[in-house]
Amino acid sequence: MTNSPESAPAAKWRTPAIGNLSELAQARVEAINIVQWLARIANSYVIASTPESRTRLEFRVERAAIATAEFDRGIALEIRLPMLELQFLENGKPMPHVFDPEEHSPAELEAWLLVELLHRGIERQTFSKELPYAIAGLMSGDAEDYSPSLCRQGLIRLTALMRDAAAVLHAAVAGGGRGDTAVACLPQNLNLMSAPGAGADSFAFSPGDAANPEPYFYRLGGAKGDRGQTTVKASTLMAERDPAAAAVKLKQLAAPG
Repeated sequence: MTNSPESAPAAKWRTPAIGNLSELAQARVEAINIVQWLARIANSYVIASTPESRTRLEFRVERAAIATAEFDRGIALEIRLPMLELQFLENGKPMPHVFDPEEHSPAELEAWLLVELLHRGIERQTFSKELPYAIAGLMSGDAEDYSPSLCRQGLIRLTALMRDAAAVLHAAVAGGGRGDTAVACLPQNLNLMSAPGAGADSFAFSPGDAANPEPYFYRLGGAKGDRGQTTVKASTLMAERDPAAAAVKLKQLAAPG
């Protein structure tokens, strides 16, 4: 199969512009704070060989949801964008009791989680708030409430960008035919990975960070998925107007020379 725009899978491009970077940054902070509860659940219950594997989440494009891997008897926890609501799944089916974090504290969210675990017969003593990585400034306790409504527009834009990024990553790496619509999501920064641990010919998306506030794509280098030298701003791909063709160009740009 050739690396031509015609061979790339079709993808719908939803986002007309990056939008206000300050609003997007505020949305990232809010989402990262709440997503850590998925990482804590995953780190406590998911069976995997390393903490990195346990806490690697999944971005589900059609539901605009971030979810843990399944544990226990097909149980998973997901958070849905842009509202940042949490809900448990059993064998992929949403269960009753949605938690809306609006005007609720981290302590209240933790209490909800523990009650839901109890209802499902899962050992609560196994749950730990410890994370295998450090994030400065995470909310905790009862001192402050979550408020997704204050960054609603940024969360809407973040949702659209992550959906677009997933389509671009699939097109760039698959090049013609992967049928799945899920990519990995790193909870510490919301970065999306097309092929976790796949090595040099693999790509990732960052919704922005302190050093680079504008969302961008980058090449993964090495077995640990370290960031390589090749980066492409999301706005550059958006200017192409065809995400599949732009994804192929990204792959050609990052291919070893």
